[in-house]
Amino acid sequence: MTTFTRLRALLLPCLLLLAGIAAPARSLAQPGQLLGYEPIGTWGPERLQAIVDRGLDLFLTGGTMSAGDFRPGFARARLGVKLFKVKYASIIPELQDRPVVAYGLVAIPTQAPAGTPIVSYQHGTIFDRSWTPSNPEGSFETQLMLAQFASQGYVVVAADYFGTTPGSEVPNSYLLAQSTAQACLDLYRAARTVLEREGVQPGKLFLNGWSQGGYSTLAFLRYLELAGIPVTAAGVAAGPADLLLFAAEHLYNPKPFQASFAAAALANLMQAVGHYHGQQEYLAQSLQHQYLKAARDLFEFRIPYEEFVREAPGGIRELFRPEFYTDGKAALKPFWRILDQSSAYRWRIRTPLRTFHSERDEAIPIAAARVAVVYQNMIGNQEAEAFDAGRNADHRSVYLFSLVNLKPWFDGLR
Repeated sequence: MTTFTRLRALLLPCLLLLAGIAAPARSLAQPGQLLGYEPIGTWGPERLQAIVDRGLDLFLTGGTMSAGDFRPGFARARLGVKLFKVKYASIIPELQDRPVVAYGLVAIPTQAPAGTPIVSYQHGTIFDRSWTPSNPEGSFETQLMLAQFASQGYVVVAADYFGTTPGSEVPNSYLLAQSTAQACLDLYRAARTVLEREGVQPGKLFLNGWSQGGYSTLAFLRYLELAGIPVTAAGVAAGPADLLLFAAEHLYNPKPFQASFAAAALANLMQAVGHYHGQQEYLAQSLQHQYLKAARDLFEFRIPYEEFVREAPGGIRELFRPEFYTDGKAALKPFWRILDQSSAYRWRIRTPLRTFHSERDEAIPIAAARVAVVYQNMIGNQEAEAFDAGRNADHRSVYLFSLVNLKPWFDGLR
């Protein structure tokens, strides 16, 4: 079965529902069906402005740039935002479309006239379930989206990926293209039901994502384009569009400033692939035995990241066995083949796309962050553009640079 055929099969229930046609029975709830939503607060303009005025300094603590480099580019908050935690039905493509209950955030401006645009935000890597978008109090990157977009009249929706919400009964679906895209697609459909019930007529759809969420944005965009759902524009900040390249850069071409959490991210990726693709034994074959428990506990959110670092302090070089490095160079074993097949850019993208990168990014090597645009330009797509956040921009700075630059672009298209 080709990749295109597989994606069409996965999307068929969604396409039928969008067309108003009954899909074959799969479960009591169809993918994208709203199961419930609850208000979790209303943030006024003053609180949203404080995210920029005071929160940016904390966000950039220990970074390579300062809040003053970005604060002038943030719009001053003018609207309050109503926040809702959304519960909806979805399926897990990698597990034979197993039904799953998923969660996410819908943020609605206090003034939302007909045609209010939607931005779907895909979040970055988390090591704590309290950092999910459905708990915006614990997710500063989500707060920045609310300050920059929701307070300016955009509806912001953001999915918790499968396995990340507190109480989840499935493993963390970390960097899994199909599960991630399915979670985002079904939240978007459930969010439209929320908007209808709240008396909001939505307008154009935009996408944005940072880090892991940049990869998620590209995977989601492919689903949307296949389903024929128009996307006005998409932004990707420091997104590893090619997972094989992302892993290889960290293993074989590490920068002196490589992120300390790179080892944890790669171990989490191995475990997600293990659980969802039947490759669980590969982790034990690849990690040094003394670090296995810490890696498993981190993946299952049983210990905080800081404890993982104490248990496995040596980084990538210490965490993995020599055999793992040998396997990666050939990339023939199932884990590596899955990474290669999980690239999120190898189709002709129709949506205008802007990606953001930096040579100084400690988390996402520049080659992995730029490859989507390089490939699109190579096949004749000039609607894809890559922007350098500057020689001194670390991972968080790339995100802020993207927010400052995406806002006027989206505004001009809304």
